[in-house]
Amino acid sequence: MRINTLNRRKFNCLAFGLLCSLPFTHAAETETFEADVIVIGSGAAGLAAALTAADFGKSVIILEKMPVIGGNSLLSTGLINAPDPERQKLVGIEDSKELFFKQTYDAGHRSGNQELIKVMVENALPTVQWLEKYGIHFKEEVIQIYGGLWPRGHNPKVSHGRGYINFLSKACKERGIPIKTNTQATTFLRGSGEGKNRITGVQARVNNVPVEFKANCGVIIATGGFTANQKLCAQLDPRLQGMNYTGSPSATGDIFPAVKEIGGQLKDLKEIQCNLGPVGHFNHRSGYHTDVKRHILVNKNGQRFVAEDGLRDKLRDAVLSQPDGDVFIIVDSDGFQDLSSKFQQSGATSEVLGYGWKADSIKELAQKMKMSPENLEKTVEEYNQAVANKKDPFGREPWMLVKTINHPPFYASKARMAIHYTMGGIVIDTQARVLDRKNVPIEGLYAAGEATTGIHGTNRVGGKGILDAFVFGRIAGQSVANQK
Repeated sequence: MRINTLNRRKFNCLAFGLLCSLPFTHAAETETFEADVIVIGSGAAGLAAALTAADFGKSVIILEKMPVIGGNSLLSTGLINAPDPERQKLVGIEDSKELFFKQTYDAGHRSGNQELIKVMVENALPTVQWLEKYGIHFKEEVIQIYGGLWPRGHNPKVSHGRGYINFLSKACKERGIPIKTNTQATTFLRGSGEGKNRITGVQARVNNVPVEFKANCGVIIATGGFTANQKLCAQLDPRLQGMNYTGSPSATGDIFPAVKEIGGQLKDLKEIQCNLGPVGHFNHRSGYHTDVKRHILVNKNGQRFVAEDGLRDKLRDAVLSQPDGDVFIIVDSDGFQDLSSKFQQSGATSEVLGYGWKADSIKELAQKMKMSPENLEKTVEEYNQAVANKKDPFGREPWMLVKTINHPPFYASKARMAIHYTMGGIVIDTQARVLDRKNVPIEGLYAAGEATTGIHGTNRVGGKGILDAFVFGRIAGQSVANQK
């Protein structure tokens, strides 16, 4: 079923799907495969794009450079923001698209593309419903994720991004959409004659062998950001020098030079977001998430220093201003049970390594942490009083002052910032078309997800990364299918 450059014919994607587990072998000539749509990347954006294009009757091949699929989406917290009257009324929360838009735009310091934000907001709840049609179920109670600004986070019952990737990749398999792993796109193919500026496919390397993937309708970039490119991140923001990252090692931004080579526009690469996580588990490549109303952050002196429900860039700057960038997450037994498994692993079992503690009193907890018991006891007492008064000296919002820290045992975990998300990348329009340096769409080229820029401005709200990927992945799939 291999097609060389001397004898090309349209490749049947279903047949390719039957062969996708077979390794490519060396050949004398560059092998060529053909489909209507080529998707680069198998995370949330890529899978959504592929399934949507298939809904419009297009044949699709997905390319994934890693040996496993999913990218950063697989390791994400999985929380997805959307105004949802039915779920939010269960927790007494009112919401609206207007508020969702305003918080997104304001959180990005009013530097995001308003038209892109509107598209994401309008498609938020329909995207949750689209996921539910694929068998992805969410918990009934929405929460406010760390950096989320409002209780509208839909929490998948299969934790983190595993459920998304499992269900959607299964749907791809059922639809005959192959996902070719160990296949790294390197350059874009262009047409000839009058169509010389049109993208017609990609050159890739499969086990270090060059292979061409021809696209009759177009190519969709869904490769993620560059959080794992620590050298580039540190060059763009020196404070990130030596800082670990929370996601997949696949997020290196290596498609960007190819985009730049064909005249694609890159923007705002210096806008890099950090996330807080337990020190002992940053090598697990996944940050932590928590319902903000259940924890406080303290410094080495046992004192609070920031409103825990604030903007992520404000939290980043506050944490990095602490000695050595070390802070501590404090919860009681109720809060501990509600936190992510990664926090539980760090906070419950890591005392011997010096970054997690458990005690039956706040005084004992502070003693184990070699922290001032008087300071930590006073901090917790003042926080509990703020909950009672619904007024916090650090500016925490009243609806995030609902859970005291009172029920033993108490837990603490040392935490630091890590590189988490890159807001900069490929410039797109509302149809997910890649724009050139004159803001003109590059024919046949689309992009979605963290590889793009414009939606989040200079700061992303927690719970919107995976939403962005799904919304614009679906839009890219529809756009490429509808192009003339």
